[in-house]
Amino acid sequence: MQIQTQMTLRPSTVRLVTKLIAPLLDSGLVTNTEYNAIYQNLAYLAKKGEQMPPVPPRLITGQESAEILGISFSQFRTLEREGAFPFKRRIIGGRNVRYRNTDIYAYMDLESVFGTPSLPSAGAGAPADTKDSSKQRPNGQKAS
Repeated sequence: MQIQTQMTLRPSTVRLVTKLIAPLLDSGLVTNTEYNAIYQNLAYLAKKGEQMPPVPPRLITGQESAEILGISFSQFRTLEREGAFPFKRRIIGGRNVRYRNTDIYAYMDLESVFGTPSLPSAGAGAPADTKDSSKQRPNGQKAS
């Protein structure tokens, strides 16, 4: 059994570490982008008590969710109505529907870990065509 502990970091420690890294920034050993990433990650850790997620959490539209999943928006809506997704919609301002991007990525990670098909194909569950095309001639007449 693995026990997770919440890491605590004081804001004063964040300030100290960033001051210690500042000379490395001035000498060019650490780039400005790296310095900012270090500061942002430490500040998030001090505030939330956990590491910053690799993707900043934000609310996205259904269209954006469908694009991330690699499906059409209409297929996304159909699958959502059928309950194919474990994530839930969020209603913003009474009418606007949004989804957490982290929920979408977590769903994709879950599917890739278990090796199951990530999404059902369009029209899955639709009745198959009952015509037997093997008994049709090219001119459309039935074979005897």
